[in-house]
Amino acid sequence: MVNRPSLVMRRNGIGDSAVAILIDLKRTDFEYDVWTLVREFCPEKEVYTNTTDKLGEEDYIEYLISIKFDEVTSKIHVEIYGEEDAMQHRCTDINDCMIKMYSLAYVEDETDFLDRKSTKNVLKRLIYRAMHNVTGRELPWGTLTGIRPTKIPMSLLERKKPMSFEKIYDYMKKTYYVSDEKINLSRDIAQREIKILRNIDYKNGYSLYIGIPFCPSTCLYCSFTSYNVSVYKSKMNAYVESVIKELEYVAGEFKGKKLNTVYFGGGTPTTLEPEQLDKLLGKVKSSFDFTYVQEFTVEAGRPDSITEEKLLVLKKHGVTRISINPQTMKQETLDIIGRKHTVQQVVDAFNLARRLGFDNINMDFIVGLPNENIDDVRYTMDETMKLNPDSITVHSLAIKRAARLNMFKDEYKELSIENNQEIMKLTADYAKAMDMKPYYLYRQKNIAGNMENVGYAREGKAGIYNILIMEEKQTIVALGAGSVTKYVFPDGERLERVDNVKNVDQYIERIDEMIERKVNFFNRVTKAPEVEKKVNSVYIMRQALKKDVPEAIEHGIYVSNMARLIGKELGLPEKVIYELAQAGVLHDIGKLQLSNYMYNGDENSFVVEQMRYVRMHSKLSADILKDKNYSDFIIESILYHHENYDGSGYPDNLSGESIPLGARILRVCDVFIALTSNRPYRKAFDVETAVSLMIEEVKNFDMKVFLAFLKVVHEIDLDRDIKKLNVIADSKLGGKNEVK
Repeated sequence: MVNRPSLVMRRNGIGDSAVAILIDLKRTDFEYDVWTLVREFCPEKEVYTNTTDKLGEEDYIEYLISIKFDEVTSKIHVEIYGEEDAMQHRCTDINDCMIKMYSLAYVEDETDFLDRKSTKNVLKRLIYRAMHNVTGRELPWGTLTGIRPTKIPMSLLERKKPMSFEKIYDYMKKTYYVSDEKINLSRDIAQREIKILRNIDYKNGYSLYIGIPFCPSTCLYCSFTSYNVSVYKSKMNAYVESVIKELEYVAGEFKGKKLNTVYFGGGTPTTLEPEQLDKLLGKVKSSFDFTYVQEFTVEAGRPDSITEEKLLVLKKHGVTRISINPQTMKQETLDIIGRKHTVQQVVDAFNLARRLGFDNINMDFIVGLPNENIDDVRYTMDETMKLNPDSITVHSLAIKRAARLNMFKDEYKELSIENNQEIMKLTADYAKAMDMKPYYLYRQKNIAGNMENVGYAREGKAGIYNILIMEEKQTIVALGAGSVTKYVFPDGERLERVDNVKNVDQYIERIDEMIERKVNFFNRVTKAPEVEKKVNSVYIMRQALKKDVPEAIEHGIYVSNMARLIGKELGLPEKVIYELAQAGVLHDIGKLQLSNYMYNGDENSFVVEQMRYVRMHSKLSADILKDKNYSDFIIESILYHHENYDGSGYPDNLSGESIPLGARILRVCDVFIALTSNRPYRKAFDVETAVSLMIEEVKNFDMKVFLAFLKVVHEIDLDRDIKKLNVIADSKLGGKNEVK
């Protein structure tokens, strides 16, 4: 789960003649925001940040973007350096680059550094203005780089006193520099989504996703987890049995709750044989209450996987919506992208489905496919109108790292990619001519032309599941290899994920473990409050602040679990390991009392600039625990868990072995868990990236402890062994004296 592009992949292709952009940014908390926006302006170039990337001796720098945060004047300064001939700037040092270049653009603006969201928006607007001045480019979505831009107008329309269309326009224009076309599009879609969801009790319901990761072939642009059906044919029965086993658990866990939509995706679900489809669909229908189901979708997807027998199975089990996806109606393009089917097969499959009574058929298309221009898109839309589908989804090509089109660039370098507002408007006009209106929208990284993906549908034919998952309105329970369950908390503001392994063989072999992940996950998110009342260490954390702060509790539990394993690896006595685990649970208790200072009105929106409060929390934690008669080992471990081995930490700038051993262990655990957990300002890093970042800062850690950590981290499963509810009780306050 790498959440910023891998350094290895980003440096792919860098050689003697490569040109890159370097961002001089001293703060990692805004790194991803800045990096992503710069990439939107220059998608064809490598973009590095000096916070995490190391320039090679052969790298040529075209632009150097210097960002300075001046907290004295409350200003952010952005300056872009460069010259006409980027090939002159082979340099590995930022100061050397600045000497060789001259200023191309300079902008500055004031901000309140205590308000992180406002500061981020000011910074992104400055980057936008500077990059626009240098490149002359404008981005249709302005500074917005996230995948769900419609959430902004939707949140404004869902207020107790909805914001007017005019004020929404002003807000999106001034805050994010969004173009008029995209403001109107996202605003209209948000209003339509609210109307569609009005009669669905989605807050008290859930949806079911079942992934079938098999395809007839892998498309050139595809990065989804998919397996060639001809190679995996012998394992498909075992896969179906594993999904059924997972289904049985979910049916029991969610018994009595309202199921709103069911979605079979992939891959291509119709690669299953008719009897396999029959068995799986039958199990779904017999295991779940369909009383409240609004929509039952199966992505038939590839027309070369569709037969009359399979469609009859879908009809038999009450499937209400299917998708037949040509992507294009130009045969030459189908051949290039490896679809392995003909345009005629698309037409035949569609007509067959209509003849069998399917009255809600969606068709997916991609604009920006290799060697296609606006005339090719027009031809595709003309042919689609003849078929007269009930909805269409128009995707802008997004070339992800795992796609063959990206991995083998040299092989496909002669292919042209074209997408722009004119092409998107063309598809919108055709949708309107077919009596369809846009009903959902999302974006992707590396999307062609900085555009979007839009679903259009006739009245009553919108894909409800698409809205629920894209707007993150409802819990989606996902089954199958590579699927990700998304649990939406009752407040509607927080979301957590639990994933299945992507590899089909691993999924089949480890299905019991996949189910156990869900068991632990749902026990934690639905039953943890009752469990925690019985566990004194956690109860103390609850009492420290009279409100629910689950992220802080989770972090403490994860640190505790990691500290316990490192303690064992170091051969520490059992009593010491037990107290070390207790210290892990409680190490951030002081943060909870400082919550009103460290969180800006929203406990999920951490204001990292308020370091004076952050630096108080370890001492406050220790003071709280002194009153509870905790041991000196626990108190000192917590008091000094932010001391660095080189003496650069706090609160007392201790160094080396003058830092208590427990604190040295907690320091490593605290950093690792922070890096591998979601934060308001970035998503979690994967284990490999987190360890790499820690190695770069290894001076902060006791090497003996760090080596023990490395051994532990390479022998565990992070979700199974660390990120689970595994709390150390407090014997002094009546808890059960047990280390799990």
